[in-house]
Amino acid sequence: MSGFDVSRAIRAMRPPVSNITIFILTNLLTEEIQIKCIELEINDFLGKPLKIKELEKF
Repeated sequence: MSGFDVSRAIRAMRPPVSNITIFILTNLLTEEIQIKCIELEINDFLGKPLKIKELEKF
């Protein structure tokens, strides 16, 4: 199951589970992936390699 599949399944559940914050960690941040994140109501995405400073802002 991909991260997108998991996100879709979570959003299909009842609250409060469906309302959790979802972050995607990816090594390939393309426009296509950004659009898919928006469509699946993913809250944000981070690129690899992950920098701690980027994570700390959340």
